[in-house]
Amino acid sequence: MHVARTYVGVLTRYLRGLGISALCTAVAYPLYPYFDPVNIVMLYLLGATVAGLRLGRGPAALTAIVNTATFDFLFVPPRYSFYVSETQYLFTLGVMLGVAFVIANLMANGQRQTEAASKREQRTAVLYALSRELAGAADAMTIANIAARHVAASLEGLAIVLLPDEQGKLSVQGRSDPNAPPVDATTARRVFDHGREEVLELTRQSAQRPLYLRLACGEHALGVLMTQSGDGEPLPQEQRALLSALIGQIALALERAHFAELAAASRAAAERAALRTTLLASISHDLRGPLSAIAGAGSLVAQSSGSLDRHRRKTLGHLIEEKARDMSELLTNVLELMRLETGTGALRADWQSLEDLAGIAVRNIEHRFGGRRMITDIPTEFPPVFVDGQLAVQLLTNLLENATKHTPADTSIAMRAAVRDGRAVLTIEDDGPGFGARNPEELFEKFERGQKESHVSGVGLGLAICRAIVHLHGGEIRASNRDTGGGARFEFTLPLESAATIGIAEEAIS
Repeated sequence: MHVARTYVGVLTRYLRGLGISALCTAVAYPLYPYFDPVNIVMLYLLGATVAGLRLGRGPAALTAIVNTATFDFLFVPPRYSFYVSETQYLFTLGVMLGVAFVIANLMANGQRQTEAASKREQRTAVLYALSRELAGAADAMTIANIAARHVAASLEGLAIVLLPDEQGKLSVQGRSDPNAPPVDATTARRVFDHGREEVLELTRQSAQRPLYLRLACGEHALGVLMTQSGDGEPLPQEQRALLSALIGQIALALERAHFAELAAASRAAAERAALRTTLLASISHDLRGPLSAIAGAGSLVAQSSGSLDRHRRKTLGHLIEEKARDMSELLTNVLELMRLETGTGALRADWQSLEDLAGIAVRNIEHRFGGRRMITDIPTEFPPVFVDGQLAVQLLTNLLENATKHTPADTSIAMRAAVRDGRAVLTIEDDGPGFGARNPEELFEKFERGQKESHVSGVGLGLAICRAIVHLHGGEIRASNRDTGGGARFEFTLPLESAATIGIAEEAIS
């Protein structure tokens, strides 16, 4: 069908050339009594020029020959005969034919160069559009969809991209048309494994047969491209060249995505290894002390009753209870941080009284206050906050407990609340030693402690949990030294409106 249309197009151009000759004759014949034959030649030269500009070399040559023969037959004496009685007319006819051929050839060359430049421009534009979209693609599936869409648009047909999974099985990851025909899995597998044997398909592709091409960088196979032109005919030379360039761009993008995934996996593995090492070191350090204390106290309690009086037994019992509680809190913090960061469980947000939440948090750690003074400044008419009550209590408890761990017994701890820009702003500060020259924002990282070596128990997860809880509610938390009087200051925000918070929470959980 495509070949038939090509023949029809060529024949049409030759018929148009004959039409131009007929038009020149129709204009020149009435002018013969008034113009010299040499002037009439200009009309036929104009016709040959137009044919060369519009129709190409072959039709232009035919037009030049027909124009020369027509001029000789109708206007050169003796008229209505191809016999030339005067030598000057032979020269005129020869020059006319030569000039017509030269003009037709120049016009055809110019047109061919213009078409070639236009095709190069189109090819460059297609490659630029593809490379621009591929540059922003972050994963192989996105690249496959972009590639299928651009290849199908360039060939005015369809395209399907198959990529291997972790087990090496090929599956469709991008397609230009949801109603595209099924892929021949056997052919796709053969092309993926032995792609170089299929390169000849570009030149011997048969009609109505999809074309399977390997996407690879060097010897590394990355996928398979199945494509077919819209009319089912073999691809012409310029489209084969464009398809080869597109395949190169797609293969480079897939290789980039592959190496990016490997790099991300390596970074994740390194982070997991570092996290595991830090976790083991921190937990072993903080578990060893309580376990040793529990073992020593248990050993003393197990001795004969005469060696310990009631006061010592009570003291050892409290020691065992305290150390066991420290170990339980340590493990609870680790599990709680994992739950918050992985988003497991639902955020059960509801309207809560901030004064009630603060009171529960204070009661949870009042046994740790010792000689410290607790100041709570929450306005009576303070609006309710839309939070998960259990997580909010844990947030306040962790911050208050952190203050009790790092301040002397004769200091004060203050909790204040205010409304700013439509959000609840809570501040917990103390008049202890503060953070010194260290950047306090670093303390929100996992396993970061105020002092690397300290008698204070904990593995540095309390503030990391606080940050996770605040972010889960769509707020922000900051730490800084107090402006006056020394001490540490923690400030965080909680939502006062439910609509935005619900969306943030659901997004964080998902």
